[in-house]
Amino acid sequence: MYCFRKVVSTLKYNIQSAVFPNSKRSLKLPTIVTRFNHESIETEESEADLLEYQEMSNVSLGTVAGGQRIFIIQPYIKWGRGKKINTTPELQMSEAEALINTLPRWVVADKKCIPLLSLGRNKLMGRGALEELKRRIEMANNVTGIFISINLLKLVQIEELQKELNLPVFDRYSIVIHIFRLHAKTPEAKLQVALAEIPYIWQKIIEDNQDLHRINLKEWRKRILQTRQLTLKKELKKVQQKRFLIRRKRKLLDIPSVAIVGYTNAGKTSLIKALTGDSSLMPRNQLFATLDTTAHEGYLPSRLKILYMDTIGFIQDVPEGMLAPFIVTLEDAFDSDVIIHIYDASHPDQFAQIEHVTSTLQSLNRDNRPIIEIANKCDLIEKNTVPEEIIAISATKGIGIDLLRRRIELEILRSTGRKHIRMRVASGTEAFAWLYKELTVTNTEPDHENPQYMYIDVIATETQIYKFKRFLKN
Repeated sequence: MYCFRKVVSTLKYNIQSAVFPNSKRSLKLPTIVTRFNHESIETEESEADLLEYQEMSNVSLGTVAGGQRIFIIQPYIKWGRGKKINTTPELQMSEAEALINTLPRWVVADKKCIPLLSLGRNKLMGRGALEELKRRIEMANNVTGIFISINLLKLVQIEELQKELNLPVFDRYSIVIHIFRLHAKTPEAKLQVALAEIPYIWQKIIEDNQDLHRINLKEWRKRILQTRQLTLKKELKKVQQKRFLIRRKRKLLDIPSVAIVGYTNAGKTSLIKALTGDSSLMPRNQLFATLDTTAHEGYLPSRLKILYMDTIGFIQDVPEGMLAPFIVTLEDAFDSDVIIHIYDASHPDQFAQIEHVTSTLQSLNRDNRPIIEIANKCDLIEKNTVPEEIIAISATKGIGIDLLRRRIELEILRSTGRKHIRMRVASGTEAFAWLYKELTVTNTEPDHENPQYMYIDVIATETQIYKFKRFLKN
């Protein structure tokens, strides 16, 4: 997450941000993935172009391998239009720590909230604040990197801080990309992550105002990025077409679906495990543990088969362009019949998280799908603190799951036009067998006046009833 409201048309970036003339630290990263498992991307990049892209990515995004000891800076606006009123700097700092702790062998060496008048100044902080920061870094034990917890730093801000602190500087975009790389397991996820990192490098190139002898190198890098971006977008288009065909097939099978959406680590996968009883699902207590949209089969109290769609989590303060590639797979979720918005009721920053997800849903839920609001982890909070209109659950303890299933069934019947219908059918006939095969049978009982007949209760759409009538005629 993730604000998806519109895809930024021009995303700028440059690559010279991590040049440390006085530092001996290596900036090499693991090789950028251009082939995803057994599904390869046929790029038009030459070997020289690929090596240059790897270098651009390494310099732009910083290093993950080997771990880091990070000093976190959480800037916040003291007053004015940029001041956040639904959260606090301390709560923002907690999320910044969670991001760092998600990366293997990354630890928080120290942290500091810094009040600012603006986040857009070329020199992010004044001389006094910078000198105080230097002293704090020297006192911390062997700091190897700085994390400025705002969505996107300008090149000039990064260069100024790196010059003063002689340490690599990360923003939220670069940290989230590293987490995406870590958790991307499927070809689709790796493809989306590879495309998501390109806008970051683009902006660094465009913001680069080096002298004239670097112009040719800059143009070469632009061409490399354009070629790579076009190639990845073609592959993503194929993914989109494949998922469209899967959705169309699902529609033909007339299986209802429910999308599970929410802030990262709110418990989406745990909820699906509780609703489906699928023991193979292994929820992880990590940010962005799920990057793919996946379907999981379950049943409602009426025995109606249903698909639950797991989705990538949302997060605040990241640029829209980073998450644009994931909209392709999110289309699966927002083509569902019902949406469940799950939030962590025990999280101290829940109100900011709810507001972010709600505003995002307003932009993505173009067909006005019904939304069920649920508060997860209710076992960790005081009783009667969840609003009455919201269903309180604990996905791991099973609390409220049966109530939620009944609410899902109600919304599914409303949104899909399904109805409860009772039919009188002769036992053992083809019509009897057809109903069991094609519809959801909720109950059967014999006709006491004529034992050769059965009363069958089914859930069916008007289309299914029409098909049954045609079957009887034939």
